[in-house]
Amino acid sequence: MPSSPLLIGEHPATLDGEGRIQLPQALRDEWNLRRDDFRLMASLEPDGGLCLRERQDWDHYVEDLRRIPMHTARARQTLLFLAAHSAPARCDKSGRVRIPDVLLAQAGIDRSVEGRKEVVLVGNLDDLRVWNVERWDAFREEARKDYAAGLDELMGHRPLGPGGLVDRESA
Repeated sequence: MPSSPLLIGEHPATLDGEGRIQLPQALRDEWNLRRDDFRLMASLEPDGGLCLRERQDWDHYVEDLRRIPMHTARARQTLLFLAAHSAPARCDKSGRVRIPDVLLAQAGIDRSVEGRKEVVLVGNLDDLRVWNVERWDAFREEARKDYAAGLDELMGHRPLGPGGLVDRESA
């Protein structure tokens, strides 16, 4: 079974004249762009960035959401909003990704406006986030303030390493 991609790091990028983003080599190496079935989906995230997922991962994500009982109007509204703000993103064999302009605009990115063509690609382990530079800077600074507490919460207030959350036998 092939291993999952490990998409990490911050990568500055710029939309070209056709609205494409060139993926850096480090990210292209993780995603096998030359696979015949390689497809990407883009969606607006609640934090203001865009998420790029491989199509099969997107399908699993949506299927999990659809299995949750929609007992409230808020839940149905949220699922509708997600569907309305998602679209296929074309990716060519050389790693240029074309996200629809309507989604880029929702994230504060506009290829026709100087200063709005620059983006930051942020690896989120198994997906890739696309951010407007100013929004990413604000998010990063806020997340940095809460980083230690956030890691503690993720680990269930248990240490890592031997005898902790992850040890060599369970890893």
